[in-house]
Amino acid sequence: MNQDTKQHSYEEIREAIIDIITRPRNSPDQWAALIRELELELARRDGAPAPHASLYGSQTMHPYDAELARDAFWDLFRQGMITLGINDANPAWPWFRLSHLGKTDLLTQNPLRFHDATTFIALVTSQVPDISEEALRYLREAAGAFYADLLLSLCVMIGVAAEAEFIRLVDVAAAHPKHGSRFNSAQKADFIGTKVGKFRQAIETIRADLPKPLMENVEVLMTIQAIIRTARNEAGHPVATNVIRQQVYVYLQLFSEMARQMMLFRRALA
Repeated sequence: MNQDTKQHSYEEIREAIIDIITRPRNSPDQWAALIRELELELARRDGAPAPHASLYGSQTMHPYDAELARDAFWDLFRQGMITLGINDANPAWPWFRLSHLGKTDLLTQNPLRFHDATTFIALVTSQVPDISEEALRYLREAAGAFYADLLLSLCVMIGVAAEAEFIRLVDVAAAHPKHGSRFNSAQKADFIGTKVGKFRQAIETIRADLPKPLMENVEVLMTIQAIIRTARNEAGHPVATNVIRQQVYVYLQLFSEMARQMMLFRRALA
């Protein structure tokens, strides 16, 4: 194994396996073939050269990735997504196939799946069609940092993107013909944390004038915004704690939902 072999998170491994076994054509039906396809898929997503085939298992996959792949496979089996065996002639391990449940559930289980920087940006823009170009500029940097293992950089970039979208929301609210004055203090605040607090206070005063489903999710919006802002602040200091890929993978997924909620609030306050 090359010393520069990248280690991936459980979520990345699981999502890659799901993409492989749900292919409409040429999906593997043996464990060894799945591992080979996983090796190729991870290399593709990392922008690395395709590894050579080997009769002796993966030659380029990180050993930790190989164990995570085994865990993810059996987790999918326990969840009923995979059935062992493919027919009466090959009824057991290492043969396998998608179960009927897997065929219907896996493709719709997580709408926030992404495979690389390009698919991440496509995911965000599909969820938030009016996202600002300013936010997208930082998101592209964040996604690129994720696949380059620059995790502290990712936290900073995604935090800036979140801030850009939140400032847009505050500006829209402050321009509202009826309620705009309630958001003036949020708009004038110098620090993003203060803006968030002032916005939260103001939005509660007009709760009755906003759609009930939207207001039911305001706490979700505030919580995600706080998580991403905290990650950015901690990453921007020299005493930053260790950041792991599982954490930042979740941050990228959370951003899409946060930005979607902000879009809904902008529409309601326009």
